Amino acid sequence: MKDAITYVKEQFKYLRIAANLSKYSTKSTSMQNRFGRLWEILDPLVQLAINYIIFGILMHRTAPDGLPPLPWMFIGMGVYTFMQHVITTGAKSVTKQFKLTSKMRFPVSIMPTSSMIGFFTELFIMVGGGLFLAMFAGYFPSIYWLQFLYYIPMLIVFSLSVSLLCSSIEVVFPDFKFFLNYIFRFLMYGSGVIFDLSHFKVIPQVLIQAQLMNPFYYLIEGFRDIAFGRAWVWDKGMFNLSFWLITLFLLIVAANSHMKIRDQISDYL
Repeated sequence: MKDAITYVKEQFKYLRIAANLSKYSTKSTSMQNRFGRLWEILDPLVQLAINYIIFGILMHRTAPDGLPPLPWMFIGMGVYTFMQHVITTGAKSVTKQFKLTSKMRFPVSIMPTSSMIGFFTELFIMVGGGLFLAMFAGYFPSIYWLQFLYYIPMLIVFSLSVSLLCSSIEVVFPDFKFFLNYIFRFLMYGSGVIFDLSHFKVIPQVLIQAQLMNPFYYLIEGFRDIAFGRAWVWDKGMFNLSFWLITLFLLIVAANSHMKIRDQISDYL
């Protein structure tokens, strides 16, 4: 627990540096492209357009409880894509940026945080696009939107916890990035991002109900609850407790693993 507290303190203390590193990295990348930072907006919009054509027009996707399928899917994709990018990019951030941090006076633990900051634009565009389409379907802003104050911090804490843990594993076992990609390919379909799992009769109802113990599913459905005014966070009862315990466990293990190898990273690289 001590390592977790130390890690959290470092994130707040060096948050400005993490933000500056993210800004520099984004600017450096955009300078290599003709459209520059415009791709930060174009990329998520193109993703939404492609999925609109495939799932909205060609496949006529349906959503549970009679909800409009496109905003339902776009919100799920926005939250999931954010987690995927934060975790996969954060997992490589320590090994890629270690030489930079070794010359500067800030801890290497802020590198996953730095990489996360750059993905907020994509999150806001994709989730915002889903909310915009939901309004056309009659789901206007409501008091349920106050739950953004809960789900966004939870999204950040969970994503950073997994990202930090994966970054430690990546240092010791570089091939881990391949397994991580496979895991996210499975989670894309196993966390209710595109398909409503309750439509598949082959999946036992018990497993469908247990999905809320999946942190990815918990967060995705939480954002959908906000958009469609379906439920308050306290309506999920024990599933809230399971999410908090899983996230706290991941944070403690990640911080402990990071602190153990931090002084030995140069020996692995």
